[in-house]
Amino acid sequence: MIYITGDTHRDFYKLNCIEKSKNNMIIILGDVGINYWLNEEDNKFKKYLNDMNIKLFCIQGNHEERPENILSYKEVDMFGGKVFIEDEYPNLIFAKNGELYTIDDKSLLVIGGAYSVDKDYRLAYGYRWFKDEQLSESEKKDILHKYSGKHVDIILSHTCPLKYEPTEVFMKGLDQSKVDKSMEIFLDKIEENIDYNKWYCGHFHTEKQIDKLEFMFGRIKLFNKDEFYPKYNRNDYEIIRDAYSQDEVMKEEVVCPKCHSKNISVIKGDGFRIDGADFIGITCNGCKKVYGFNDVNYKPNCPKEL
Repeated sequence: MIYITGDTHRDFYKLNCIEKSKNNMIIILGDVGINYWLNEEDNKFKKYLNDMNIKLFCIQGNHEERPENILSYKEVDMFGGKVFIEDEYPNLIFAKNGELYTIDDKSLLVIGGAYSVDKDYRLAYGYRWFKDEQLSESEKKDILHKYSGKHVDIILSHTCPLKYEPTEVFMKGLDQSKVDKSMEIFLDKIEENIDYNKWYCGHFHTEKQIDKLEFMFGRIKLFNKDEFYPKYNRNDYEIIRDAYSQDEVMKEEVVCPKCHSKNISVIKGDGFRIDGADFIGITCNGCKKVYGFNDVNYKPNCPKEL
């Protein structure tokens, strides 16, 4: 099976719901979180993920170093295009910007990268910022030259075309006139000049669809299908919407608040943020319950499982 989801930022609890099989793969739309510190901590985490026995097909975001800038990565042929992998972690696959892949019998154009609105904060407080987080002008020109006037089935990007920016989730108090929109402007040109059937992106930590474009964040979908995974219903899982507060549950190591199992998935997205958190629920695959939080102001279109 092939799945797709939005930014993970080193939080992979949601992978617990996917069967551990080398035949399964999840596409992550940037800000994966495994090439951030560029030290042994990253390597420990990569080993943990690689041992899950699930393939990760990763798009480059703006909170990670490009794999081509890391000596341990090599460029190899896969899915009809070039990808980057490390010998020690063959299940962790990074797409190359501007490559066209064939996955699930669909042609996929990958365009990673975005501007970091938190750049100054990260530099001031010792967090990493990556100067190649956006595509260069030559990369943009090459992609437009190569694909303009052509058809691709699906476009995968980190950020979105400017025309589709979800202004309702912009950070309050941030002067948008100081935000570099060059990637979004470039993606407008992509949207205008390339014929496509579907577009998936992440970056904005929201979930919504507009025209043929879909923003993804916390939940997982079956790839190229309008179906979230897993589906929760009252035949399989008991839904307890306002079971706990976030403070009661979101500890350093998250466990089921009822049976204390570690076989849980954290649900993100479609809830108004509480103190900057994006968690809106916890699914326990042990006692078959979905727990919602009583201190999250859920949006009207919040997933029915909550």
